[in-house]
Amino acid sequence: MKKPNSLFLFVGLLTLAAMYGCKSAPSLTPTPLEPTATPLEPTPIPPTTTSVPKGKTFIVDSSAESGSSTLRQALLDAQPYDTITFDPAVFPPDAPVTISVTSGLPQISQGYLTIDAGDAGVILDGSLLPPDSWTPGLEIVSDGNTIRGLQVINFTGTGLVVAQGQDNTIGGDRRIGAGPTGQGNLSSSNDFGIGLWDFASHNIVTGNLVGTDVSGTQALGNLSSGIWITEGGTENVIGPDNIIAYNDRCGVEVWDSESFGNTLSQNSIHDNDGVGICLEAGGNTSLNAPFILDFDLSSGFVTGRTCANCTVEIFSDSFDEGAVYEGQAAADSSGVFTFNKGAAFINTDITSTATDADGNTSGFSRPAGLAIGYVSLQEDNSLPGFLLLTSPSRELADNRIGISYAGAGLWLDIPHLDSVRDEITNFGLKRVDSLLYEIEPPIDWSGSEYEIPSEFDKFIDDLNENGVAFDYILHFWDKAGHADGEELSTPRFKTDEQIQDFLDYVRFVVSHFKGRVQYYTLWSEPDNCGGSQIKCIEPLDYIELARQTIPIIRQEDPQAQVALAPNVLFFDREYLFSILTSDVIPMFDVIQWHGIYDVVPNSEFFGNYYYEYPTIIEEIKQTATAHGFDGEFWGTELTWCSEEFPTCHPPDQPWGIQKTDKLAAKYYARGIIMQLGMDVGVGFGGLESTAAPWTYPTIRNLNTVMAGTTPITLAVEIESEAANMMSYAFSLPSGDMLLALWTNGVAVDDDPGVSTTLTFPGLSAGKVVGLDVLNGVEQELITETDNGNLVIRNLLVKDYPIILHFID
Repeated sequence: MKKPNSLFLFVGLLTLAAMYGCKSAPSLTPTPLEPTATPLEPTPIPPTTTSVPKGKTFIVDSSAESGSSTLRQALLDAQPYDTITFDPAVFPPDAPVTISVTSGLPQISQGYLTIDAGDAGVILDGSLLPPDSWTPGLEIVSDGNTIRGLQVINFTGTGLVVAQGQDNTIGGDRRIGAGPTGQGNLSSSNDFGIGLWDFASHNIVTGNLVGTDVSGTQALGNLSSGIWITEGGTENVIGPDNIIAYNDRCGVEVWDSESFGNTLSQNSIHDNDGVGICLEAGGNTSLNAPFILDFDLSSGFVTGRTCANCTVEIFSDSFDEGAVYEGQAAADSSGVFTFNKGAAFINTDITSTATDADGNTSGFSRPAGLAIGYVSLQEDNSLPGFLLLTSPSRELADNRIGISYAGAGLWLDIPHLDSVRDEITNFGLKRVDSLLYEIEPPIDWSGSEYEIPSEFDKFIDDLNENGVAFDYILHFWDKAGHADGEELSTPRFKTDEQIQDFLDYVRFVVSHFKGRVQYYTLWSEPDNCGGSQIKCIEPLDYIELARQTIPIIRQEDPQAQVALAPNVLFFDREYLFSILTSDVIPMFDVIQWHGIYDVVPNSEFFGNYYYEYPTIIEEIKQTATAHGFDGEFWGTELTWCSEEFPTCHPPDQPWGIQKTDKLAAKYYARGIIMQLGMDVGVGFGGLESTAAPWTYPTIRNLNTVMAGTTPITLAVEIESEAANMMSYAFSLPSGDMLLALWTNGVAVDDDPGVSTTLTFPGLSAGKVVGLDVLNGVEQELITETDNGNLVIRNLLVKDYPIILHFID
């Protein structure tokens, strides 16, 4: 019996619906297609006509946990092509009877077994299982089985599992059978509701209630996602007619790049704590969701863009999932789809999914009724909007944007490093800051810091092959010394012996990764001197440590770059400046700092720090340059959390978080553009999951848009009633230019923008395209020439960066 590993990505970041883009270039004059009519009632699965051997029928007529005529005994005795049913006299359909399970039931390993409770009332209850166990309700490890009509509740593991099995059916038509759920199953109040993993493929999950009661309307939930497909689950079909609701994570979660071709169709997915459909770590090829460009609730009309020739399913909801399946349409070769129900939608917020020719289904699009409608970047501009296409890391020039995997280090995630790699590279990042072992307490004192798993070596090599640089954070806990009874000084590196132990470790790490790790950060947050002070290094001791460590790194790998330890800038600015003015600062190649954790304008906790931050950056750069530094600057661990995704930093930290993920996304976009515009590289953390429906796609869009950019000065005259407008300009390798603008006050969820006229003296351009990185759309702008100057009138400048792309 196997429990799959669970990996939460982007801590400092993390894991979910990858939102936009497909690789086909959209047509400027698309021809909408008529929608394919699809009944709103679920489509029953037709009975098979294939002749199969006839087996025995076992009738369960005892609700005991074990013994004669019990379900356990039937599972032990059954052979291929047998059927297990339940006596309605013992298990009345209108008064279901509980089988209380105290230990795991036998795996379904014989194959071609049918368990049919469709005409009875049967509840499998795992509430008597040991609470520290992980025990599923029923686990299939063979092919061709069918399970229907059961209620599976309170299991410490997943309710219903298919592992290593093919051509199995979980559920059926809820309208067939006398039982409370007909042929469908109920799986609620378990860990996960239904699981498909260990290369489970070509299975069907249909007509089930996952997270609800038997009515499908009341919340029971599951502790994790409703349906979890992972570890090579491929070409499975989820639907039609599953109700997947009230689960504590996602409705349906597809995890890792080996899990693809999974089709979700005609389900009701709603009221889950995470997003409705999560594609993580490359699951379902991270297929991008459609983008709804225009809609009308009263007539049931929707139009938008998605991947070329994909099938689009339309849903209505009261928020951002898909409670009611409304119908489907086919996208044309340019990705345009149009759907016309001919009657009002049932709910007010319209979402959609896309399914490509390989069977991959995307997450839900952003709800049209909530936030989008027709996106225009310029008043009186009726030119069409197009999806902003994104690219993976290997296709991008350096965007100077990275992510930090710190915390306990990556050793905890060794089994899933391929998934971590896919998440990074699909996201379009160009640098990863991390280490193998712990960066701070708690410390696992077992094992050796001198052991590097082959999986970690492969992870580094894979990142290099995808054009992603690695920054190894040099931390050392002397676990061997701890095993011999030695104690670390607090603060650290107060003795020559401790320094020498660290130098030996650095020599080992750098020699091992020579030519494969591009950067080494010499410690992280040495100014973190609270608590046990186990991370703390006093400034003079850090300077001496750098003086001795950097020559060893140069000796072992002359091509490697050395980064200064980041300090938490708003807590202890003096620490950083004491290093910047020291004689060791010219020895470093990178100066970095941790500059922003949920800092916003007019913060009760941070005061005016948000507006002071650019000035502080200039002071850092000028001070370092004046003392002989000639290298890169990085502002890392930019973080904005939201109440929707609050676990990206400890809840006891004193500063506030944003109400919505959309607000957090706006501040991320501002921070990234501002730092790049000041010639400062970006590192971020705090995004709890790729499920974050605004922050994840916004940063992903910026990873592509800002690839290869260099900050420049661009003359522009701005006429606007907006106060506190920010702008930064960039050049691209092609010779094109970008200009990013936003209003820099307190962000709000829905900002209509301020009409602005921009005049560029002496500038000409073939065309100017506006890029909305928050909504993931681009639109050609209307421009004019006035006395040799390029003029853009009525541009809607908003409280997040709108980027103008000047194309010759």
